[in-house]
Amino acid sequence: MKLKAIKFFSPEENVPEVKTAQKAAPLPTGYISNSGKLVFPAAALRDLGIDPESANFKIGTQEGKRKIKSVYLVPAAISDQTFSFEKSGRGHVIPLAIIY
Repeated sequence: MKLKAIKFFSPEENVPEVKTAQKAAPLPTGYISNSGKLVFPAAALRDLGIDPESANFKIGTQEGKRKIKSVYLVPAAISDQTFSFEKSGRGHVIPLAIIY
């Protein structure tokens, strides 16, 4: 009779692995003020890595929708078709009050 290699288990190996759920970091947010300005707190701009003094954006929404649920900011070079930040309080804003 041949000898067989046998692996014996210990009680420590019979414990289920418990994975701790890691909470995802909250996404940086901004909001639209009552006066029609896109407001970005300084912390949100810092988290996104945006320098408000030199950043310019093209701004748009999905075409053909009655309600705006998303606003798209696309980095762009300086031109007459781009928007830039203005300092306001503790954050920065992009004024869009005329656009509707």
